[in-house]
Amino acid sequence: MAEHIIVVGKGGVGKSTTSANLAAALAEAGHRVVLIGYDPRWSATATLRGTSPLLPVPEWQNGDVVPHYAVGFKGALCIEAGELTIEGETSRSAELLYHPLLVRHRPNFIVHDVAWEPGASFLLPPASEGVPRLLVVTSGDMTSINVVNELFSWLNTVASSNCRFSGVVINNLKGPLYESIISDFVSRTGTVVMASVPHSVMVSVSDFYNQTLIEAAPWSHNAYAYRKLARQIEDSAVVPRPVYLNGEELANWARKWGEIISELETGVVRDGSSI
Repeated sequence: MAEHIIVVGKGGVGKSTTSANLAAALAEAGHRVVLIGYDPRWSATATLRGTSPLLPVPEWQNGDVVPHYAVGFKGALCIEAGELTIEGETSRSAELLYHPLLVRHRPNFIVHDVAWEPGASFLLPPASEGVPRLLVVTSGDMTSINVVNELFSWLNTVASSNCRFSGVVINNLKGPLYESIISDFVSRTGTVVMASVPHSVMVSVSDFYNQTLIEAAPWSHNAYAYRKLARQIEDSAVVPRPVYLNGEELANWARKWGEIISELETGVVRDGSSI
């Protein structure tokens, strides 16, 4: 049975970049990989599939929403499920797992690229089975941290036999300060950072090439970060389940870091003395 990796984060945080590069790194390591995107714009698999055209999944007879596919980097199968995640379409999304296209591919890993926004209820993708592993992507801004904390809250309502936690990926790091912020948050919640991916102009280069960083910039620091993440996924690294911070705890934590950043920027501590 394939291992299902669910990469989740708020829109714009870099989860699609993470998903595509993780899939590319696993494929580069010799695994049979599927990347499934749930973006109605069909853009989740763009860099992994490169110039390969998206084609309708053959013999799809489950409603009007037809997923598309392409064969991408190192033979990775790219599937754009589009709106199969919307209400009323989830059972059809589950049919993807048993479609001959996937069955013939015999994947070792299926990576799911899933967006989640605050306030919405989170559900595991129906096209996953077994005990999927949840990998959470965040950056250093407070909005994405809030999303991660809400996901931690949701995870505590799910039995470990239904979903395993695989850690946090810090994406688009813009310096040691932001790495300290996220590392402190993750430490407070009792879990670990699985990968720290620095801000790099090479991400834009890979977008212009329409390739993953693994393909476009294989010797870059970011490519090595994704390969390290892939090795941890291969090794099924054991990661502690996080505890979420309640409203007061999160507010106090955020206020502390707001004061630290303000003092570093202005040179004035809260009692009025200079630093």
